Amino acid sequence: MQASGEPGDRRDAEEQPPLPRRVGGNLALDLANTFSFRGTAREVDHLATVEAVRRWAVAAGLIEDGWSPATDEARTLVATVHRLRRAVDATGAAIAHSEEPPAEALATIRDLAAGSLARATLAGVPAHLSFDGPDRIVGPVAWAALDLLRGSDLDRLKQCPPEDCHWLFIDRTKNGSRRWCEMATCGDKAKRRARRSGTG
Repeated sequence: MQASGEPGDRRDAEEQPPLPRRVGGNLALDLANTFSFRGTAREVDHLATVEAVRRWAVAAGLIEDGWSPATDEARTLVATVHRLRRAVDATGAAIAHSEEPPAEALATIRDLAAGSLARATLAGVPAHLSFDGPDRIVGPVAWAALDLLRGSDLDRLKQCPPEDCHWLFIDRTKNGSRRWCEMATCGDKAKRRARRSGTG
């Protein structure tokens, strides 16, 4: 889907794709999963407008419902969120398929995390890190991506199969058997396809 002409335009919620469920198990993966059915005829961008980005950030607990970016920051916010989303998606998809993540994607995550940290406020005991402006959205997501890349969950990173939504997720089942983003959605569809083809 194409973004609306004006980044600050608040279209009614019913005119925009619904926000996807947050099933990634990591904030950065949840951002990556705001693009469904990537590269297919069914491709849906759930964050095509600044209002969609704002609503997603509210639902993720990053900002208050009344917060909006300044007019001159709105277009940059959408572009930056999309840039970070592409980087997380490319990195996560590569890792999920045991491939080397693209250097450009890793550099994007690093640069956005570093930039947000440089502009952040660190205060208090224990210390509290506060982001301001668009960094309230970009900063926590970029750092969630860094935490994932440095953490123990990385070997549990998977991607919903190509014929399904392509979402990324952390498989936290004990035996590592999770195949789909959600059993109730893509898993159920896959089983129905298998029954129709006689392979299920």
